[in-house]
Amino acid sequence: MQEFTAPLNTTYKIECWGAQGGNATANGSICINERGLGAYTIGLIPFLKDLTVYIYVGGKGEDGVVGVHSAGGYNGGGSGAWDEKDDDTGGGGGGATDVRLTGGTWDDFSSLKSRIMVAAGGGGKCEKYTQPGYGGGLSGGNAYYNNEIICSGATQTSIIWGHGDNTAGKGKDGLYGYFSGLSGGGGGYYGGNVSWDITGSNSVHASASGGSSFISGYSGCDAIAESSTEDNIIHTGQPNHYSGKVFTNPIMIAGNASMPKPKGGTETGHSGDGYAIISWISPSL
Repeated sequence: MQEFTAPLNTTYKIECWGAQGGNATANGSICINERGLGAYTIGLIPFLKDLTVYIYVGGKGEDGVVGVHSAGGYNGGGSGAWDEKDDDTGGGGGGATDVRLTGGTWDDFSSLKSRIMVAAGGGGKCEKYTQPGYGGGLSGGNAYYNNEIICSGATQTSIIWGHGDNTAGKGKDGLYGYFSGLSGGGGGYYGGNVSWDITGSNSVHASASGGSSFISGYSGCDAIAESSTEDNIIHTGQPNHYSGKVFTNPIMIAGNASMPKPKGGTETGHSGDGYAIISWISPSL
């Protein structure tokens, strides 16, 4: 987490990129053909001089390594798992990148509910025949096996269970079992899920889905009420954050589409760790 204190009374442009999910190891080799890539968000917002906001930049999910469980990326990526039997390990989910009005540890609910912008992370990959979900816009990307959905992406209101908690923002952790180590869900406004399909031959095909994004003021977003608690999240059905801080000209781009790169150019989905850029437009007179 890093703090940003507004130096001027003016309008600020905020851009966030979610982090990529980790790759899997299958039959002892890294799978590099599919990755759950991060989402992009941008918007304009007025800040008064000396207002402090808190920036949490998502970390890339760890790639699967035989013999160990893979960590999820910072800020909500779910953990991947080694199957504890042979040479299959799922990748960790990518963490979200977000902007908050309240600091604290990344998973503190008072801090999480103060988020005014979230760019989702991508899901981790699990074995070579599956496709993990990308970090999404209003909804996270689904995970697929042979072009069939095996795990749906997060939404604006879905609660994904991770570490036994029903906390927003956290991708579900992968589990380990006899046939395959599962990957971790991507972090986001709500985190991505993990599921699997067991075929008649008892082979397991699994990957994790992507998290969802959020921008205060973006049509289709569903802000939570200030009275929400970790055990009772109340959605308002409207897009504006309870603080009254609302972005204009907001844009969300999911991790399967073309977006700006942080340092210039374009990319299809964001690779690697997350990123955030804050710049001011023009000082107030």
